[in-house]
Amino acid sequence: MGAGKPPRGFLNGLLLLLLVEITFAVPAVTSAGSAPAPQDAAPSAGAGPRQVIEQLDDALLTNMKQAEGLGYAGRYRNLIPVVERIYDFAGIAPLVLGSQWAKLGRDQQQEFIAMLRDYTIATYAARFDGYSGERFTIKSAEPYQSSVMLVSTDFTEANGKTHSLDYLMKPVAGQWRIVNVIADGVSDLAVKKAEFTHVLEQKGFPGLIADLKSYVARMERAGK
Repeated sequence: MGAGKPPRGFLNGLLLLLLVEITFAVPAVTSAGSAPAPQDAAPSAGAGPRQVIEQLDDALLTNMKQAEGLGYAGRYRNLIPVVERIYDFAGIAPLVLGSQWAKLGRDQQQEFIAMLRDYTIATYAARFDGYSGERFTIKSAEPYQSSVMLVSTDFTEANGKTHSLDYLMKPVAGQWRIVNVIADGVSDLAVKKAEFTHVLEQKGFPGLIADLKSYVARMERAGK
Protein backbone atom coordinates (compact mmCIF):
# COMPACT_ATOMS: atom_id res chain seq x y z
CA MET A 1 0.00 0.00 0.00
CA GLY A 2 3.03 2.24 0.30
CA ALA A 3 2.31 3.89 3.67
CA GLY A 4 4.81 3.61 6.54
CA LYS A 5 3.98 1.70 9.71
CA PRO A 6 2.24 3.92 12.30
CA PRO A 7 4.11 4.45 15.59
CA ARG A 8 3.43 1.94 18.38
CA GLY A 9 1.96 4.57 20.72
CA PHE A 10 -0.55 5.56 18.05
CA LEU A 11 -1.46 1.91 17.49
CA ASN A 12 -1.98 1.28 21.20
CA GLY A 13 -4.35 4.24 21.49
CA LEU A 14 -6.19 3.26 18.35
CA LEU A 15 -6.50 -0.33 19.55
CA LEU A 16 -8.27 0.83 22.73
CA LEU A 17 -10.72 2.81 20.62
CA LEU A 18 -11.29 -0.14 18.30
CA LEU A 19 -12.00 -2.47 21.22
CA VAL A 20 -14.83 -0.18 22.26
CA GLU A 21 -16.12 -0.07 18.67
CA ILE A 22 -15.92 -3.85 18.32
CA THR A 23 -17.92 -4.30 21.50
CA PHE A 24 -20.79 -2.03 20.56
CA ALA A 25 -20.78 -1.64 16.78
CA VAL A 26 -23.37 -3.34 14.59
CA PRO A 27 -22.42 -3.78 10.91
CA ALA A 28 -24.14 -1.30 8.62
CA VAL A 29 -24.38 -3.84 5.81
CA THR A 30 -23.74 -7.54 5.38
CA SER A 31 -21.60 -9.16 2.71
CA ALA A 32 -24.78 -10.32 1.00
CA GLY A 33 -26.21 -6.80 0.97
CA SER A 34 -29.16 -7.63 3.22
CA ALA A 35 -30.07 -6.29 6.64
CA PRO A 36 -27.35 -6.62 9.29
CA ALA A 37 -27.28 -9.85 11.28
CA PRO A 38 -28.06 -9.47 14.99
CA GLN A 39 -25.15 -9.53 17.40
CA ASP A 40 -26.15 -12.48 19.59
CA ALA A 41 -25.23 -12.62 23.25
CA ALA A 42 -23.78 -16.08 22.51
CA PRO A 43 -23.94 -18.47 19.56
CA SER A 44 -26.79 -20.92 19.82
CA ALA A 45 -24.90 -23.76 18.17
CA GLY A 46 -21.84 -24.62 16.15
CA ALA A 47 -18.13 -24.39 16.82
CA GLY A 48 -16.87 -22.37 19.77
CA PRO A 49 -14.16 -19.70 19.44
CA ARG A 50 -11.36 -22.20 20.05
CA GLN A 51 -12.69 -24.62 17.43
CA VAL A 52 -13.06 -21.81 14.87
CA ILE A 53 -9.39 -20.88 15.22
CA GLU A 54 -8.47 -24.57 15.02
CA GLN A 55 -10.24 -24.66 11.64
CA LEU A 56 -8.11 -21.75 10.42
CA ASP A 57 -4.90 -23.29 11.77
CA ASP A 58 -5.69 -26.65 10.16
CA ALA A 59 -6.39 -25.00 6.80
CA LEU A 60 -3.13 -23.06 6.92
CA LEU A 61 -1.10 -26.14 7.89
CA THR A 62 -2.69 -28.17 5.10
CA ASN A 63 -1.76 -25.47 2.62
CA MET A 64 1.76 -25.26 3.99
CA LYS A 65 2.34 -29.00 3.78
CA GLN A 66 1.01 -29.14 0.21
CA ALA A 67 2.27 -25.72 -0.83
CA GLU A 68 4.37 -26.72 -3.82
CA GLY A 69 1.77 -28.99 -5.37
CA LEU A 70 -1.07 -26.55 -4.79
CA GLY A 71 0.75 -23.43 -5.90
CA TYR A 72 -0.56 -20.01 -4.99
CA ALA A 73 -3.84 -20.50 -6.85
CA GLY A 74 -4.55 -23.78 -5.07
CA ARG A 75 -3.71 -22.37 -1.66
CA TYR A 76 -5.93 -19.37 -2.33
CA ARG A 77 -8.78 -21.60 -3.47
CA ASN A 78 -8.51 -23.83 -0.40
CA LEU A 79 -8.75 -20.87 1.95
CA ILE A 80 -11.82 -19.23 0.43
CA PRO A 81 -14.51 -21.24 2.30
CA VAL A 82 -12.63 -21.17 5.60
CA VAL A 83 -11.84 -17.46 5.61
CA GLU A 84 -15.33 -16.51 4.44
CA ARG A 85 -16.85 -18.61 7.21
CA ILE A 86 -14.76 -17.39 10.12
CA TYR A 87 -14.12 -13.69 9.39
CA ASP A 88 -16.81 -11.04 9.86
CA PHE A 89 -15.76 -8.84 6.94
CA ALA A 90 -19.10 -7.03 6.93
CA GLY A 91 -18.47 -6.05 10.55
CA ILE A 92 -14.78 -5.29 10.09
CA ALA A 93 -15.24 -2.96 7.11
CA PRO A 94 -17.05 -0.13 9.00
CA LEU A 95 -14.47 -0.34 11.79
CA VAL A 96 -11.58 -0.05 9.33
CA LEU A 97 -12.95 3.02 7.56
CA GLY A 98 -14.48 4.68 10.62
CA SER A 99 -16.43 7.84 9.83
CA GLN A 100 -15.58 7.47 6.13
CA TRP A 101 -17.75 4.34 5.93
CA ALA A 102 -21.07 6.20 6.07
CA LYS A 103 -19.94 8.45 3.20
CA LEU A 104 -19.74 5.49 0.80
CA GLY A 105 -22.63 4.30 -1.32
CA ARG A 106 -24.01 0.78 -0.90
CA ASP A 107 -22.15 -0.52 -3.97
CA GLN A 108 -18.88 0.99 -2.72
CA GLN A 109 -19.38 -0.59 0.70
CA GLN A 110 -19.93 -3.98 -0.92
CA GLU A 111 -16.86 -3.54 -3.09
CA PHE A 112 -14.71 -2.68 -0.08
CA ILE A 113 -15.99 -5.71 1.86
CA ALA A 114 -15.10 -7.93 -1.11
CA MET A 115 -11.63 -6.40 -1.31
CA LEU A 116 -11.03 -7.01 2.41
CA ARG A 117 -11.86 -10.67 1.78
CA ASP A 118 -9.48 -10.88 -1.19
CA TYR A 119 -6.78 -9.00 0.74
CA THR A 120 -6.97 -11.43 3.66
CA ILE A 121 -7.00 -14.61 1.58
CA ALA A 122 -4.16 -13.37 -0.64
CA THR A 123 -2.03 -12.58 2.41
CA TYR A 124 -2.52 -16.04 3.91
CA ALA A 125 -1.95 -17.80 0.56
CA ALA A 126 1.29 -15.92 -0.11
CA ARG A 127 2.85 -15.97 3.35
CA PHE A 128 2.02 -19.53 4.45
CA ASP A 129 3.74 -21.08 1.44
CA GLY A 130 5.86 -23.93 2.79
CA TYR A 131 6.31 -26.30 5.70
CA SER A 132 9.38 -27.11 7.76
CA GLY A 133 7.85 -28.22 11.03
CA GLU A 134 6.00 -25.01 11.94
CA ARG A 135 3.12 -25.36 14.39
CA PHE A 136 0.19 -23.49 15.90
CA THR A 137 -0.62 -23.76 19.59
CA ILE A 138 -3.87 -22.49 21.07
CA LYS A 139 -3.11 -21.34 24.61
CA SER A 140 -6.48 -20.08 25.83
CA ALA A 141 -9.97 -18.94 24.90
CA GLU A 142 -11.60 -16.61 27.39
CA PRO A 143 -14.09 -13.74 27.68
CA TYR A 144 -12.44 -10.41 26.94
CA GLN A 145 -15.04 -7.65 26.91
CA SER A 146 -18.84 -7.89 26.80
CA SER A 147 -19.62 -10.39 24.00
CA VAL A 148 -16.02 -10.43 22.75
CA MET A 149 -13.89 -13.55 23.21
CA LEU A 150 -10.09 -13.61 23.05
CA VAL A 151 -8.37 -16.68 21.64
CA SER A 152 -4.63 -16.57 22.30
CA THR A 153 -2.33 -18.66 20.11
CA ASP A 154 1.34 -19.08 19.29
CA PHE A 155 2.85 -19.71 15.87
CA THR A 156 6.24 -21.38 16.18
CA GLU A 157 8.64 -21.27 13.25
CA ALA A 158 10.92 -24.17 12.33
CA ASN A 159 13.83 -22.39 14.05
CA GLY A 160 11.88 -22.20 17.30
CA LYS A 161 11.02 -18.51 17.11
CA THR A 162 7.50 -17.94 18.42
CA HIS A 163 4.97 -15.29 17.42
CA SER A 164 1.75 -14.48 19.29
CA LEU A 165 -1.49 -14.41 17.32
CA ASP A 166 -4.46 -13.27 19.39
CA TYR A 167 -7.93 -13.30 17.88
CA LEU A 168 -10.82 -11.10 19.01
CA MET A 169 -14.10 -12.82 18.14
CA LYS A 170 -17.78 -11.93 18.28
CA PRO A 171 -20.94 -13.96 17.72
CA VAL A 172 -22.66 -13.08 14.45
CA ALA A 173 -25.94 -14.81 13.64
CA GLY A 174 -25.09 -17.68 15.98
CA GLN A 175 -21.52 -18.21 14.80
CA TRP A 176 -18.22 -17.02 16.24
CA ARG A 177 -16.31 -14.86 13.79
CA ILE A 178 -12.96 -13.05 13.85
CA VAL A 179 -13.14 -9.26 14.06
CA ASN A 180 -9.46 -8.55 14.73
CA VAL A 181 -6.07 -10.23 14.88
CA ILE A 182 -3.30 -8.95 17.15
CA ALA A 183 0.05 -10.24 15.90
CA ASP A 184 2.99 -9.81 18.28
CA GLY A 185 1.09 -7.05 20.05
CA VAL A 186 0.15 -5.10 16.91
CA SER A 187 -3.53 -4.84 16.00
CA ASP A 188 -4.22 -5.69 12.37
CA LEU A 189 -7.43 -3.66 12.55
CA ALA A 190 -5.61 -0.62 13.91
CA VAL A 191 -2.95 -0.81 11.19
CA LYS A 192 -5.57 -1.14 8.46
CA LYS A 193 -7.62 1.74 9.87
CA ALA A 194 -4.59 4.05 9.98
CA GLU A 195 -3.41 3.11 6.51
CA PHE A 196 -6.67 2.71 4.61
CA THR A 197 -8.29 5.90 5.89
CA HIS A 198 -5.11 7.80 4.96
CA VAL A 199 -5.23 6.41 1.42
CA LEU A 200 -8.96 7.15 1.20
CA GLU A 201 -8.40 10.77 2.20
CA GLN A 202 -5.46 11.19 -0.19
CA LYS A 203 -6.69 9.24 -3.23
CA GLY A 204 -10.42 8.81 -2.78
CA PHE A 205 -12.31 5.54 -2.94
CA PRO A 206 -11.10 4.57 -6.46
CA GLY A 207 -7.51 5.05 -5.29
CA LEU A 208 -8.06 2.88 -2.22
CA ILE A 209 -9.55 0.06 -4.28
CA ALA A 210 -6.70 0.37 -6.81
CA ASP A 211 -4.12 0.09 -4.02
CA LEU A 212 -5.87 -2.96 -2.56
CA LYS A 213 -5.97 -4.66 -5.95
CA SER A 214 -2.29 -3.86 -6.44
CA TYR A 215 -1.50 -5.46 -3.08
CA VAL A 216 -3.43 -8.62 -3.96
CA ALA A 217 -1.57 -8.82 -7.26
CA ARG A 218 1.78 -8.48 -5.44
CA MET A 219 0.82 -11.29 -3.06
CA GLU A 220 -0.03 -13.49 -6.02
CA ARG A 221 3.35 -12.83 -7.63
CA ALA A 222 5.19 -13.36 -4.35
CA GLY A 223 3.34 -16.59 -3.58
CA LYS A 224 4.15 -18.35 -6.82
